[in-house]
Amino acid sequence: MVEPRLTTAAACKVAQLNRDRFNEHVASGAFTCAPATVPGRSRYFKPKDMIALRLFRDLLEDGLNARAAGHIACEVSKAARQNPSVKQISYVFDWFASPSGYACPFSEVPEDWEIPSMHDTDVRQVWTFNVSKLRKLIAHYTEIERSIIGPED
Repeated sequence: MVEPRLTTAAACKVAQLNRDRFNEHVASGAFTCAPATVPGRSRYFKPKDMIALRLFRDLLEDGLNARAAGHIACEVSKAARQNPSVKQISYVFDWFASPSGYACPFSEVPEDWEIPSMHDTDVRQVWTFNVSKLRKLIAHYTEIERSIIGPED
C-alpha cells in the first residue's frame, strides 16, 4: 500500500490548524520539523509528519507559545518515528536545561526523579502523549480528507 501524502492545505485541514498561521510559524522558526520543500512547490506531509503538526496545534490550543509548542511537538514526533511500535511518548522537562528537556518512550521515563536520568536530566515534570491514539486519529481524518479531494490532489 502506498503511504498517503497530503499537501500543506490538506494536512492543515486534518490537523485542524489554520494554514496561514502554520506557514507563519514555519517562517518564524517556531515549527522546525515541517517536511522540506523548495520555493514554488507544495510541501507534502506523510503520516509520520502529521504527528508533529497535530501535536503542535494541540499544544497551541493548550496555551503554549509557538516556539515551545514547536519544540515539544518536533521532539515527541522524532521519538515516535524512532519508536514506531510505542504507544506513549513522554516529554521530560528539566529544571535547568534550555530547551527544557527531551522526548522518549514512556517506559524510559526515570522512576526516581531525585537522581539525574540517562539524559543527565534533573526531572521537573513529565507530559505523556498517547501517540497510538494520535496515529489512529490522523489515519482516520486523512482518509476522510483523501476521499473528498482524491488520492492525487
